[in-house]
Amino acid sequence: MPKRTHSESASSSPSEQSTKSTEGEPAPKRTRSSPATTSISSPQIPPWTIFTRWTSATITRSYPPLPEVLDPALETAALTHSGMRKSLSDPSYERLEWIGDVYLELVASELIAQTFPTLDPGRCSHYREMLVRNATLGQFSVHYGLDKRANFPAEFGLGGRPNGTKASEKQRAKALGDIFEAYVGAIVRSDPENGLRRVAEWMKVLWGPVLERQIREEETGARVSDRELNPKTRLEQLIGGPGVKIEYRDLPSGGKRDRDTNQELFFVGCFLTGWGETGLQLGYGAALGKKEAGQKAAVKAMENKKLMKKFVEKKKAYMAARAAQAEKAT
Repeated sequence: MPKRTHSESASSSPSEQSTKSTEGEPAPKRTRSSPATTSISSPQIPPWTIFTRWTSATITRSYPPLPEVLDPALETAALTHSGMRKSLSDPSYERLEWIGDVYLELVASELIAQTFPTLDPGRCSHYREMLVRNATLGQFSVHYGLDKRANFPAEFGLGGRPNGTKASEKQRAKALGDIFEAYVGAIVRSDPENGLRRVAEWMKVLWGPVLERQIREEETGARVSDRELNPKTRLEQLIGGPGVKIEYRDLPSGGKRDRDTNQELFFVGCFLTGWGETGLQLGYGAALGKKEAGQKAAVKAMENKKLMKKFVEKKKAYMAARAAQAEKAT
């Protein structure tokens, strides 16, 4: 039978642990765990209160200290490229990177959900990609010197491998992002009780400046929700009428991508059938989600003042004729 960890032997059952009062008790001092301990421990599900929203007051330009990995073996693995293993059984950052990637997405998603409660899922994904992309994480790796501490193959160095190859900038950027994700995974795995909390607090400070503009817009009301501002509804009210149909159709993207996240964009066109037109394209929009692209297409249509004036006048003439006909009938 495997030896029970301290957290397992603290009480006879999980339910007893949950009912035990911890008020006034000093926090246990964290120590660097032995490899044997971490091999049988698993991260506990934390209370969701560890995720608190960003505010402009929480944004700081200074970098917080690098959190410690409590298990030296995990720290070594997190900083070892798979190309430096002597055998396939030797540890490397690959598994920890896979774990760390998930934790970073979780933390980013919760922080975004707390800070932007009315943001549509497509835009939430856009914000999250800005946080977890290799370009962002790689910068953190370089700042904390993880690139210098990491055990990389020679081709990842500035001079490349003698008489051999040099890693491309894209490969290097990915490796730096992977190393950071692996380090995050090592923090969590080495500290089952508090690792995720420590990562959440750390990443909230690191990521704050990345979304500073969006956070300030949320606070000041410069970014309004879809319910407060719905261009599709406004366009319908402006030129819609009996027998008039406004449709939103997918358009070819041509492989165009978002400049911040490098994700492929959705293109949606706004088409009018009515007022003497059949399938007339009024405008188009591009965004990371179809819903937002459609709203942008409606905005684009309304920005065409000359075209809008034409259909608004046709609608007014129709409504006036209809009112006159109704009055005559009475």
